[in-house]
Amino acid sequence: MVEMLVYIAVLVFMLAIILEVILSVTKADRTIKTVRTIENSAIVSIEKLQREIRGAQSVATSTSIFDINPGKLVLNTLTATGSPKTVEFYLSGGKLRVKEDGVDIGPISEGLAQVTNLTFTRFATSTSEGIKGQITIESSTSTSYYRSEKFYFSTLLAENCLEPALLKTKLLFGRGRT
Repeated sequence: MVEMLVYIAVLVFMLAIILEVILSVTKADRTIKTVRTIENSAIVSIEKLQREIRGAQSVATSTSIFDINPGKLVLNTLTATGSPKTVEFYLSGGKLRVKEDGVDIGPISEGLAQVTNLTFTRFATSTSEGIKGQITIESSTSTSYYRSEKFYFSTLLAENCLEPALLKTKLLFGRGRT
């Protein structure tokens, strides 16, 4: 009888350890998926922003909103045939969206990720013009898996660079977790 109680106690102890391992693996998997969602959304969004900024003829400063959240960036660009068009980046419903010539193309941030901060800053020198930006993206599957990260970018408009050496683009990943 005593042996049976010892066997049951050992079995319960082993089951508790196995259950704890399973819960830890599940939590790690959810955390990884959350981080992956945020980073994929940041990569796609920033890459699209930088590509359009580099190809822009100029920044429409009168219709863009700088240095406040939510910001709006309006770029004057050209189509493949050479006719003028505008490209607008803005925040709506927690998604980074894009319009071309006033027509909403749709969101460029991922579905499960929410953009909570979008700020643009224009900078210009005598030889170049560019845009610095900050995007805060958050994602969660529940309150225990909430994650928020800030991403920064800085890109020059290629059309306004007088010296090829000035044509630089950099992407800085800031890890502002909350």
